[in-house]
Amino acid sequence: MADRPIPIILNPAARSTQAAKREEMIRSLSPIPEVHMTTGPGEATAMAEKLARDGHELVVAGGGDGTMNEVLQGICRVNTQRKAGDMHTAIGVLPLGTMNVFSLELGMPGHDIAKCWGMISSGRRQEVDLWKAGDAYFVQLAGIGFDAQVIQETPWEMKKRYGPLSYVMSAVQVLQKEPPVLTLSTEEKPDSHGSVILVGNGKHYGGPVQVFNRASNTDGLLDVLIFRGLGGWEFAQLLRAILVDGYAPSNDIDYLQLREFTVTSDRDAPMELDGELCGSTPVTFHAAPFRLSVAV
Repeated sequence: MADRPIPIILNPAARSTQAAKREEMIRSLSPIPEVHMTTGPGEATAMAEKLARDGHELVVAGGGDGTMNEVLQGICRVNTQRKAGDMHTAIGVLPLGTMNVFSLELGMPGHDIAKCWGMISSGRRQEVDLWKAGDAYFVQLAGIGFDAQVIQETPWEMKKRYGPLSYVMSAVQVLQKEPPVLTLSTEEKPDSHGSVILVGNGKHYGGPVQVFNRASNTDGLLDVLIFRGLGGWEFAQLLRAILVDGYAPSNDIDYLQLREFTVTSDRDAPMELDGELCGSTPVTFHAAPFRLSVAV
């Protein structure tokens, strides 16, 4: 790997002065990376897949949750085709976007990009559990119901104009709608029902607060919060309390740890994986056939 520059797939977000300064900073890192700039949605996945097929041992996602998720899909498409004992391409996460929850889980110093790069380029690796929801991979979190609906109803133009406030605006609209009835089924327990299901492979969900207090990304289990029978505003108050103070036991919430489960709904309910909209119910969650190697 020392003879080959480490590739970074960089999402410039917007062609602005700030984006240009960010690119200049990335290109000045040591060791000097090989920068690949995306120009549109989905391109990071194709880039990551090509780099992995070309034999790169490590591909770095430079951006937020969306860029990380796209790079993950590309790397995993190649790794799943490799034989036992073959080299797997690892992922690195350089947190440059609005939010990168996986980097928080890994303990990356997001305020110091040069220090992050030093960790990524050190050669150290950590294996973590990797999961699938349907045909898509995820490594940190998933959600069915409210949070996915907010993402679904927040178009790019709105995010570009209002920034993080756009999600608040969409949330207000979603909260006024009747939530779906979700059913979680597993061989291990009786069916559970709720209006929102949040899934964690690590402790963090949506920010620095540790929502899944029993979670570990090396225990072979997914931690699942099921919000039962709540109206929109009641759910919003409960979710706010969790995001501010962390999870606490409640009569309105089931907390489960599962290896595999299926979620169905009384009507089509959207799903997000690692902060990106990705399909809808019904969907089965299960472990990927291999673990993910991460540069730390």
